[in-house]
Amino acid sequence: MRFSIALSSGPLRYTVRTRRQPVSFNRYCRYSASGIHHKSLLTLAIETSCDDTCVAILEKAGPAARLHFNKRIPSNHVEFKGIHPAVASNSHEVQLAKLVNEALQSLPEQTSHSPEARSLPVRDPQTGKLTPRRLPDFVSVTRGPGFPKCLDVGLGVAKGLSVAWQVPFLGVHHMQGHALTPRLDHALQQPFPPSSPSSSSPSENLSPKFPFLTLLASGGHTQLLLSTSLTTHRILATVTNISLGDMLDKAARSLLPPSLLSSLPNIAYAAALEEFAFPTTTTASSSSPSPEYNYHPPPTRQHETLPHPLPSPPFAPGWSLTPPLQLTREMTFDFSGFGGQVQELAQHYPNSKPARAKATQTTPSPTTTTDNLTLEQRKILARETMTLAFEHLASRIIFALRELQPASEADKRHGTGREDLAHLSGLLGEGQRIETLVLSGGVASNKFLRHVLRSVLDRRGWPDVRLAAPPVSLCTDNAAMIAWAGMEMFETEGVETDLGVRSIRSWSLDESLGEEGTRGVMGVDGWIKRKKKV
Repeated sequence: MRFSIALSSGPLRYTVRTRRQPVSFNRYCRYSASGIHHKSLLTLAIETSCDDTCVAILEKAGPAARLHFNKRIPSNHVEFKGIHPAVASNSHEVQLAKLVNEALQSLPEQTSHSPEARSLPVRDPQTGKLTPRRLPDFVSVTRGPGFPKCLDVGLGVAKGLSVAWQVPFLGVHHMQGHALTPRLDHALQQPFPPSSPSSSSPSENLSPKFPFLTLLASGGHTQLLLSTSLTTHRILATVTNISLGDMLDKAARSLLPPSLLSSLPNIAYAAALEEFAFPTTTTASSSSPSPEYNYHPPPTRQHETLPHPLPSPPFAPGWSLTPPLQLTREMTFDFSGFGGQVQELAQHYPNSKPARAKATQTTPSPTTTTDNLTLEQRKILARETMTLAFEHLASRIIFALRELQPASEADKRHGTGREDLAHLSGLLGEGQRIETLVLSGGVASNKFLRHVLRSVLDRRGWPDVRLAAPPVSLCTDNAAMIAWAGMEMFETEGVETDLGVRSIRSWSLDESLGEEGTRGVMGVDGWIKRKKKV
């Protein structure tokens, strides 16, 4: 690198010559402030797809990132015992502008005196003093999928900021944000600012590297994806009825003791079910609380399909739970029947279906006991419910791996044995391997889920497949993941979004599946190739 001075009748012009191209000295000063030898990008992000109002400010330089602000405000749905879209959208309208205003206080202070460095005067709410802060390079926001009225609140505010600040606007796919969250987590763990400039592409040094499997499990979605690039995500399995998170919420309302259920401050029933089933304990060798699991993974598919007898005592002999889709290897998730089975047992035990049917012949309205389970029985049912539900997820992951990445000679010869899954073996390129299974979505915060998947992978022949689960704060809906997905799209794909776009209620992440005319991340209207500055 060398400096040159150009003499002319005007002011002195300083130029930095790098291996790439000359840039102005003023611009280079901005890039190298605080030891950064390449430009950092800054974005403000908004997430309002469901019931949480979320705002984040993220800065990225090379493979490293740092969060200046990340906050979410959940709306209150306790009265409805589930998410009510109107309540959620009203909460966004009340909270979002205030949360954005709060976030602006965390924008980094503008220290560059370059005329190219744009600043935003931000007023301190206590003193009224205006402080010049760095203007975000672009605004990121969730465009879909989600509740339209909720999405529209976030889109409206994001568009307004984009116009007022005269910076690009980028509409993000919510599920893409979840899938890329472990890459955000990796970037946040890198030293910031980087000590040296990066000569590689913006995403080359990020982890996990493509391709990887992604399990998206939340209150609204349950999908297994093969992610081969930033914008290419193939759906390998999806839920046919209710999501895993929805099923666990419903099961929790039946299994949690009434006193505990009524005392919960929110509708995070599935999280309460996990804590109820596996209370954290502190051991003598460790000061950090950890749940105690007594879990033994099924060694084969045959063991996985067997009914799970409930222990006797405390249950009467003959009672059991049947795993979901025990007789099929279809690449689908099905939680409706299993969830109904759990709720029926919780509500009617010890009266079986045949006994109740017989009773109705003599008594038109048989009495049903609503508080008929002991505390021990409730805990056992909670553990068994999660065990079978999580093993159902694991079974489809194993099916996919047997075709994509056979672990045994038998798998290489036969795979799963199903012709409708044979196409999976051709989805990876020559020499590509699945090294990581990404867990994302609200249910991914469940520690027992992580334990079950790790145990099953180890037992069934894939101990080398790494589990990448982000921190709990990044599993649930949050704006940090939207900021990160926006960063990757802005840098790697070089795109922004037209200001005239509307929200998308159902937006398929798979380009081969069209929902409401959508086909993949890029298969929607409104993408604009970003113009590079001269």
